[in-house]
Amino acid sequence: MNQKIDFNDIPKNYLYCTHNKCPRRNECLRHQATLYIPQNVPDFRTVNPNHIIGNENNCRFFNPYCTSRFACGIDHILDNIPYSTAITIRKELYSLMGRSMFYRIRNKERMLHPDEQKQITAVFLKHGIENKPEFDKYIDLFDW
Repeated sequence: MNQKIDFNDIPKNYLYCTHNKCPRRNECLRHQATLYIPQNVPDFRTVNPNHIIGNENNCRFFNPYCTSRFACGIDHILDNIPYSTAITIRKELYSLMGRSMFYRIRNKERMLHPDEQKQITAVFLKHGIENKPEFDKYIDLFDW
């Protein structure tokens, strides 16, 4: 079952879809989000439905109506790794995301998108660490 959309969670410049005859509208986050726009909102950004008509099954604006698992915090990500390898991995993570961003993620000020989690896992694998990194917490959210 899909999680209910909270209009306050939708980014301000989110691109909605109002194509009511689209065969994929029930599985598209852009269309489902449109259903939660309150009456007091005077305007919003939308995909031109005429641009999509006839190409609904290959729509480049399609965004699946499901949650993604975001990671929160990397406080203990290097705990069970040999010290010298952990230092090397941490330096590579600094290089990948920047030192400032590394600490924002570590301190749970910013969540990690599933794609970013895969990048971190790839760094671990590159250094011979077979176990997937364990993040502090996981949260299921819509991937706007």
